[in-house]
Amino acid sequence: MKYAAKIVFLLCFGLNQFTVTAQEDNYRSPDGLNNVFLEIGGAAIKYSISFEKYLYRSNRENFTLTGRVGYGYQHNARWILNRVYMGDRTSMFPFTAQALLGSDKNKLEVGGGFTMLTSDFANREIVPTGVLGLRVMESNGVCFRITYSPLLKKGEFISWFGVSLGYNFSFR
Repeated sequence: MKYAAKIVFLLCFGLNQFTVTAQEDNYRSPDGLNNVFLEIGGAAIKYSISFEKYLYRSNRENFTLTGRVGYGYQHNARWILNRVYMGDRTSMFPFTAQALLGSDKNKLEVGGGFTMLTSDFANREIVPTGVLGLRVMESNGVCFRITYSPLLKKGEFISWFGVSLGYNFSFR
């Protein structure tokens, strides 16, 4: 028992001799003006691939205004999570505008728009949607988003969520 107490004392005393320093924050915001996303849920209801363009970015990069358009496809009629019915061969086109708030890699995303649901472009439904989320932009251009995207479909308010993985780039 004496030896165990000495070992514990030496370990505790020895651990105090080391200094722990935090990693220096060398984050640099990606300089691309475009994003491409694969989104599950969200404004397109089921899934979509989306293109986003930065329309305005402040000098300090703490405010960015973006516009986004996407495409998704539902090949057969079904209920999605028992909340939203999608007919045969339904194309989903989400159009949204967002403000990104924050100067570091974590940004608050606030915006809104609509999703056009159609199977033949003659008959279409416009579904208003909101966007409230968190975006994480890594220095290497990889982007992760999680959003709350409420829908207003046929007069019914539907709480909806989305998860996206994307990449930031520029045309050169």
